[in-house]
Amino acid sequence: MPYITDLHLKASETRQNISDCATRGQKGFVLRTTPNGVFSFYYQYLNKKRLHPETGKPVREWHLIGEYPAWTIPRARAEATTLAGLVASGKSITAERRQASVLARATGRTFQQMHDAYLAYCEEPVLRRWGTVPRKESHDNIRSMLSRPLAWWGNRVASEITGQEIMELYRSYLKERHPAQANGVLQTLRTMFIWAMHPDRAYVTVSPVPTLKGDDRATEVAEIEDGLVLTADQLRRFWFGLDDPKCPGQPLTKLVLKLSLVTLLRTGECCAIPRTGIGPDTVTIPLAVTKGRRSPKARDLVQPLNSLAREILGQAFSIGDPMRDYAFPKALGGRKSKKPAVASKRYMPQRSLNIMTRRADDTRTQMGINQYLGLPAELTPHDLRRTGACILEQLGYTDAEIGRVMTHKTKDKDAAPVTRKHYLVPVKIIEREIVDPRVKALDDLDDALREILGLPREKMLPAPLKQVAA
Repeated sequence: MPYITDLHLKASETRQNISDCATRGQKGFVLRTTPNGVFSFYYQYLNKKRLHPETGKPVREWHLIGEYPAWTIPRARAEATTLAGLVASGKSITAERRQASVLARATGRTFQQMHDAYLAYCEEPVLRRWGTVPRKESHDNIRSMLSRPLAWWGNRVASEITGQEIMELYRSYLKERHPAQANGVLQTLRTMFIWAMHPDRAYVTVSPVPTLKGDDRATEVAEIEDGLVLTADQLRRFWFGLDDPKCPGQPLTKLVLKLSLVTLLRTGECCAIPRTGIGPDTVTIPLAVTKGRRSPKARDLVQPLNSLAREILGQAFSIGDPMRDYAFPKALGGRKSKKPAVASKRYMPQRSLNIMTRRADDTRTQMGINQYLGLPAELTPHDLRRTGACILEQLGYTDAEIGRVMTHKTKDKDAAPVTRKHYLVPVKIIEREIVDPRVKALDDLDDALREILGLPREKMLPAPLKQVAA
């Protein structure tokens, strides 16, 4: 019999039971594999005190330990050793487990208790480099993600929730055709259960949340479809359509959308531009509002301004008080956010840009920008940033150069190349032909060699020879 290792964790053509080596491992420890790639650990032994009612022979008992990856092989083997000790001392595994389950249920804490403690942990103020903020600034999203699990299992003992029940919850989102939400809830549950396993908390000893890979994981639309970008005609319709006084949205809101397109700044960063951060050629955005602020190397964001960006900022300050603190201040009046962190901000909330995707229907009379201009209904502010990145690629810039612009790195700093999967889409936007960078490189090599060799420079290439048909 082999000594069970990770090498045995592979799908089999039929269901197989692999017994552990009795000398190196634990006698009675069994790994069961299936064609579906499900791996279960068991402890089995021959119970001589329990006889089969028909044959009169001792019964071989099988006791489930757990499933991989929630249970690792070393941990499952250790549990098998514990169960073997119960058998050696003459105790019943079934009775001992039942008693342990009753005790755990009496002393165990509920899912709601774990949920409330985790949310309190997420909301606890902590000191960061950009100020005192909640430990997880996305705690409102976390609360929303956990609303359905809380409704399902609020009064359940947290340690009794199984992987099968979590998969049932996962499939409930898929039935509603929300794969992205299903994956998000699963990840949030996994994070919470791992947090709950900490020795100082000990809500659970093992996480029941499965790790889904390959075809077991729901495929999201963003993973199989190219992101949306504007064509040249749509871009012109968008740009000049925003200048139409009848176009939905406040003037400053529409200027934010234009600014994101020409600077490749995120719309949330555009909304938070302070007046003191605007220079002749650059704009500086505080670290507190940048997406990458958690990085130890993150600093205030500095992005160069091109001529269109300077014109847009000039238009913004021509509206209202030119000495205000932010280029795009929060509008007076209107609906106030219930979130204190959002309500206290003095610049335009990012939700104001939802006017772009709003649509008039039987229940809503206000039309959105996309609907008014005849643009794709799915077009979002983020797609404007993708459009700018695609234009740069078609101008001949490399992925690394585009990445430096999109991550707002200074010219002397390296940056991760732009993610081609999410940003660079094969949609032709610019009409003029761009010189292939390989052609430019070879032309530069040509010039250098002519200079070294003292050869005259050719202004025009000779016409290629025509092949004469035989």
